[in-house]
Amino acid sequence: MKLPPPYVIANWLWAWRPIIFLGVLTCGSYGLVLYGFGIITGPIQEDEGWSSAAVNAAFMGSYLLGAAASLVSGRILDAFGPRPVLWTGLIVGTVFLMAASYSENIWLFIVLWTLGGAVTIAGLFYNVTMPISARLYPERQTAAMTVLVTTGGFSSVIFMPLTGLFTDEFGWRWAVRILLVLAAFISLPAVLTVRRLPPLPPPSTFAGTGSPSDQYGYSNVRDALRSREVQLMLLMVVASSFGLGALLNHFVPAATAAGLSLTASAALTGLRGFLSLPGRALIGPMAALLGLRPALGVGYAVMLLGTLALLAAGPVWWIYLSAVIAGLVWGQTMPLQGLIASDVFGLRRLGTLMAMQTSMGNVALAIGPFAAGVLLDAVHDDYRPVLIAIAAVNAITLGLLILMARAHRKPLKRLVARLFVSRTAPQKREAGADMYRPPGTGHGSWDDSMEK
Repeated sequence: MKLPPPYVIANWLWAWRPIIFLGVLTCGSYGLVLYGFGIITGPIQEDEGWSSAAVNAAFMGSYLLGAAASLVSGRILDAFGPRPVLWTGLIVGTVFLMAASYSENIWLFIVLWTLGGAVTIAGLFYNVTMPISARLYPERQTAAMTVLVTTGGFSSVIFMPLTGLFTDEFGWRWAVRILLVLAAFISLPAVLTVRRLPPLPPPSTFAGTGSPSDQYGYSNVRDALRSREVQLMLLMVVASSFGLGALLNHFVPAATAAGLSLTASAALTGLRGFLSLPGRALIGPMAALLGLRPALGVGYAVMLLGTLALLAAGPVWWIYLSAVIAGLVWGQTMPLQGLIASDVFGLRRLGTLMAMQTSMGNVALAIGPFAAGVLLDAVHDDYRPVLIAIAAVNAITLGLLILMARAHRKPLKRLVARLFVSRTAPQKREAGADMYRPPGTGHGSWDDSMEK
C-alpha cells in the first residue's frame, strides 16, 4: 500500500490537531487514575501496611464522586465552554493527587485521592472531551470521535507499563509524581488550544414538550428528560455498562473455572485490551456502512455472542473467541454510544446530558462486577448462572436499542415539520443563516471561534 505524500499527512494532522490534542489529554488523564491505580495498589499495601479494602476505597470514592461532579462540569461546559472545565480538571486534579502521594495516613490518602481522581474524571475524561469534539466538528462527528478514542485508547498500552516500570525503580510515591507531571505536560496542548466552542443559535420558538427545539437539540435539560428516546438512551447505557463491567471483571475467573490456566487467562486479558484499538479504528467504516444505530446493534449482538461463547466454553477456542469479541466490542461500544448520544441529545445541552449519561454508566460499571460476585456466592461459585445473567443483560441492552431506534422516528418527524413551518419567515432565517451556520471542517472555522 502506497503511503500518501508527507504534505497530505501534515495537512491532515493540522486539520485534526484539536481532536488529537484532546485524545492525548484523555490518554494522560485515564493513565494514572484508571489504569495505573491497579498497578500501584499492591505496592501501596506492601509498603504502607494498608488493607486492600482501604486502598481500593480511594479508587471507588474517586469514581462515585467523579460521577456526581461530572454533572456539574457538564453544565459548566454548556454554559461557559471548555476552558474552565479543562483547566480545573488539570490543575486541581493534579494538586490533590500529588498531595495524596505524600500522605502517610490512610484516611488522608483516601480523601485526597478521592478528590483528585473525582476532579480529573469530571474535567478530563470522555464525558468532557466527547462533547467538545462533537461541537468542534458537528458535521464530521464520526471522524472526530474515531480520532479522539483511537488516540485516547493508547492510555492503557502506554501508562500501565510505565506505571510498573517507575514503581519498580522508584517506589509507588515517586511513580505517581512522575506520571502526574507527564500527564500534565501532555495535556497542556489541548488545554491551551481548545479554548472556545463555535456558537449555537438560540432555541427555536417551535419547541414542544419532550421533543427537540431544532436541529441543535433540546432547549433545556428538563425537556430532554421527558423525551422517550432520551430515557431509552440512558437506560440502554446503564444496561450496557452493567453487563460490560460484569463480563470484563469476571472474565479471568470464569475462564479459569472453564479450564484455562491463570497465565493464559491473564494473557487473554492483555489481548482484549490491545484489540480495543482496532475496534475503535473500525468505528468510522462501520458507521458509514451500516449507520450509527445498526452499527451499535451489531456490537451489542456480538457482545451477547461473546458471553454465550464463554458460557459454552468446553473447547478452549471458545474462550479465545470470547476474549477477541470482548476486546473488539469494548473499543467500539462507548464511542458509538457517544455518537448516538450527540444525535439524540443534540449539541445545545450535550455537555450536561452526556455527563449524566456517563455518570449513570460509571455507577452501573462499578455495580455490575459487585452484583455478579453476589450472584456467584449465592450459587456456590458456579459461573454458569452468572454468565446466563450477563447474557440476559446483553439481550436487554439490544432490546432497548431497538426500542430507541423506533422512538427516534417520531421526534424526527416533528422536527422536520417545525423546520417546514419556520420557512414561512424566509427573510428572518436568511438574515441569521451565516451567523448560525454550523462550522465546517477543513476550513479553519473552529480556529475562528477559539483563537480570536
